[in-house]
Amino acid sequence: GSVPSRARRGGGGRGLRRVASPGSPGSPRAKNRDRERAADASPSPEASSYQAWAQSSNIAFDKVTQAVFRDRGEGVMRGMMALDTIVPGEFFVTLPRAAALVVDPLEKCPIADFVDASYYKSCAWYVKMGLLLLAARREQGKSRVSGYIEQLPESIDTPVRWEDDEIAELQSATLQAAVGRQKVEWKRLYEEFQSKGRANVASSSGPEHALIPPVAYDEFVWALENVRSRSFSGPYAGTPIKDRLLMGGALAAAGLGYAFMARIPTESVLNAGISVACFNLLYDLVLSSRLKWYAMCPIIDSLNHSGRVKSNIEYEYFKDTFVVSTESAYASGDQVFISYGEKTNEQLVQYYGFLLEDNPHDTYVLEAEIGGRAVKLAVMPNGQLAAETMKMLEGDGELKAGVSGKFSEAVNRAIYDAARRELAGKGTSVADDERLLSSPGMIRGERQLLALRFRVSQKKILNAAIKAAERRGI
Repeated sequence: GSVPSRARRGGGGRGLRRVASPGSPGSPRAKNRDRERAADASPSPEASSYQAWAQSSNIAFDKVTQAVFRDRGEGVMRGMMALDTIVPGEFFVTLPRAAALVVDPLEKCPIADFVDASYYKSCAWYVKMGLLLLAARREQGKSRVSGYIEQLPESIDTPVRWEDDEIAELQSATLQAAVGRQKVEWKRLYEEFQSKGRANVASSSGPEHALIPPVAYDEFVWALENVRSRSFSGPYAGTPIKDRLLMGGALAAAGLGYAFMARIPTESVLNAGISVACFNLLYDLVLSSRLKWYAMCPIIDSLNHSGRVKSNIEYEYFKDTFVVSTESAYASGDQVFISYGEKTNEQLVQYYGFLLEDNPHDTYVLEAEIGGRAVKLAVMPNGQLAAETMKMLEGDGELKAGVSGKFSEAVNRAIYDAARRELAGKGTSVADDERLLSSPGMIRGERQLLALRFRVSQKKILNAAIKAAERRGI
């Protein structure tokens, strides 16, 4: 699911959506509506330093500041607090493109002194962004995004770092399998980085390359965790307008010189120069929309996620800036939220390291059987089938034919049987898990706490599915 987007206030805007952690440093915890008032409005020294860097980088955020929020006795979390009223549709953060880390699909390797250019070109977008992070970190304060790099969390502690027994505490075969694949893939990516990305640079950079510290696997994971949890994506907006104008100016100057030599009317050459500029602009805004680009946006990614708000992160082409607005109103002292997209708790736990209580976008995918055919049924927290699943079932004539006209009854029975089977295989009940959650002394740290809360949320969906099926009649 993408963050809703639309251009406003001057046009030229292109919507971005969150690709995959909590916006600001601190413990990864669920974001609940009852955490919206700040417990401490004074930013920490680290936050003050970060915000000072952001202001020096021309990031405008006068109506928000970093603050600490209480979370129903579990501790505190960092987020962004409104300093003044924010009305729906108002742009309350403005970020120059130059202050962001951007992966441009048409850009040449910008860090050829850090990785091999041909290797960089072959990488997936999130690996490229991770390489940009690592290269900036190596500059130790000299990077244009040094203030941003310094405040990133050392670890988001997503399940890719967990031991097998800790992952098993999630009681989710699908999530366990997904994390297993992620571990294998990230190891492969690191080995490829070492063998292709760094080795070629080492062989061609001379003795000065030895001054660049090697990248350990944990640091590589640090980069990918931050990228997968903090990046936004959107249709490619093309070359910044100022670069286009510079190119157009060079073409016009060359044309004017030719006009003087060939005695061609000046206005004719200027019209030709404008035509070239307009063609290139149209290419960027229309043809290149098939491509996607990605950005890590300081301050913007300090805003925490809520599944119950709508927000817009846009790129204003003619101003070369990213801007943020929401469709919610906030008063001074409120925590300000954005949406990272319609993420399930499984997605949030895997890549962000937190979950949402009562997540409206959560689902549980049941492996069921209807008319002798294996099907996957996505069930929502209210126990009903997700709209996409209903559409799939309704459009499957062969499936309907296989149950001799008793389609609704067959689907209902499939949901009921599959949900009961899943619950029976969990090992513990909701009541067991909630008893453990109510005894903090029995919980072995943050990882088990997150696993417990995740499996409770999943079992509640299964119980809701069973009750809904019973109401429909079994």
